[in-house]
Amino acid sequence: MSRLAGDESMRRLRAAIEGLDVGVLVNNAGVSKPYVVFLHEVDVEAWMKMVRVNLWALTEVTAAVLPGMVERGRGAIVNMGSASSEAIPSFPLCNIYAATKRYVAKFSRSLYIEYRSRGVDVQCQAPFFVATRMVPRAIRDNWLSPFLPTPDAYARAAARWIGHGSLCSPTISHQLLWCLASVLPDAVHDWLRLREHLRLRAHRKRAARASATWHAVD
Repeated sequence: MSRLAGDESMRRLRAAIEGLDVGVLVNNAGVSKPYVVFLHEVDVEAWMKMVRVNLWALTEVTAAVLPGMVERGRGAIVNMGSASSEAIPSFPLCNIYAATKRYVAKFSRSLYIEYRSRGVDVQCQAPFFVATRMVPRAIRDNWLSPFLPTPDAYARAAARWIGHGSLCSPTISHQLLWCLASVLPDAVHDWLRLREHLRLRAHRKRAARASATWHAVD
């Protein structure tokens, strides 16, 4: 999404919500790719696309909707963060993604403090993996699979948690993972995340080579 395209999208959004009583805003759009790569391996524009979607767009949409909520004295804003920035001390090979989600958590907490007395609730939800297409198959099929809620299950839990604090991880399975993460020293987290992400990186490279070979033969 270019800056020009983003400006046009925001113009259309402001026009669409003019006069509407927006009660709940859910900022759920996000980009997770490039995934499990070193920073120097990817053109900077790919990283900036992630920043524009995960950080700038969320900020602009919130700023467009918030004045109406303040005027009416009611409303709720839910911003989708990530446990990768809240429950885990580092997220190597996915560092830009985790950094943008850290912004979401701090942004949400600050708005929560600013606006709760004015009837507007702001919450950051920080899930672990949910069984969507954003999650690599290598993760969906490993030991974490029992802890991956379906999108529908997550949505139901997420709706129940709106209004209950500035930061949450709505599903029971993710709360269990959060508790497990809290007992591990940071150094252990760092070692485990780097080891796992290097494994996923190698898996993706093998899959890419196999796909290239298949297409060449075909």
